[in-house]
Amino acid sequence: MADANEVKTRRPRRSKADIEEAIQKAAVSQIKKKGFSMALVTDIVRKAKIEPIVFYNRYKNLDEFYDEFVKKYDYWMSDLIHDSVNEIASEEGYSNVIEKLMNKLLDDEIMIELLRWEVADGNHITERTSRLRELHILELINKYSDAISGKELDLVAITTLLVAGIYYFILHKDRSTFSGIDLNTPEGKHRIVKAIRSLAAMMFHQADNARMAVDGNNLHEVEAYRRRFEDACRERVDIDFRAHVEELVKAREAAERKRIAETLRAEGVSPEIISRCLG
Repeated sequence: MADANEVKTRRPRRSKADIEEAIQKAAVSQIKKKGFSMALVTDIVRKAKIEPIVFYNRYKNLDEFYDEFVKKYDYWMSDLIHDSVNEIASEEGYSNVIEKLMNKLLDDEIMIELLRWEVADGNHITERTSRLRELHILELINKYSDAISGKELDLVAITTLLVAGIYYFILHKDRSTFSGIDLNTPEGKHRIVKAIRSLAAMMFHQADNARMAVDGNNLHEVEAYRRRFEDACRERVDIDFRAHVEELVKAREAAERKRIAETLRAEGVSPEIISRCLG
């Protein structure tokens, strides 16, 4: 018989919402680690600390779970476009949207894995997410087609190459550098951002030059164009300076966390406690 003073510990009873949150977090963890195609139900339930029957009471199989799981990522492109709808008819707006696309993907490991899954595996889930993204990008293309008119510019083809290049570069970034550029570094990212801005400038300036050539006597429009260009240059310098300062601050914070961690390790503090304290 167990000792009368022994207290039997029981796992706290979790609500349905708690269990669902645990499943979602476990799925995120395993997808980041293995990708959509390699993550298993056994991985998810073990990480969520639930019995398999608890998972299968909610979802028939892994496909049904993924079908619901990826829906929160179906409209990320639409949100990005709608957030920029008031600025898209300008050079600044164009480059901003492309930069936001790149930054969104760089910050979202699950979205990267979803893109990788779409490339590797054709199924009803990946086909749906691909079609939805295509619908949203067409909305963006139509907006810019109105902003840049001229037979010399094939905006659809240019933007397609640019976005596809960003997709591939991001999917490739943890394998090796590409043409010597490392997107995992501030320097590499800055080079790509500058390239995006240069392309936007060339497209919009060509369109502006074509319009001014039609009416070369309109000196007011020429002067307005010059002022807009100068303002855009000054704004870009300010943005670059702020980005550089932010990178320096982040680097200093990382160095300080490393120093503190080394001090704690020297004092015998466990890695788990250090990780919990420093994040």
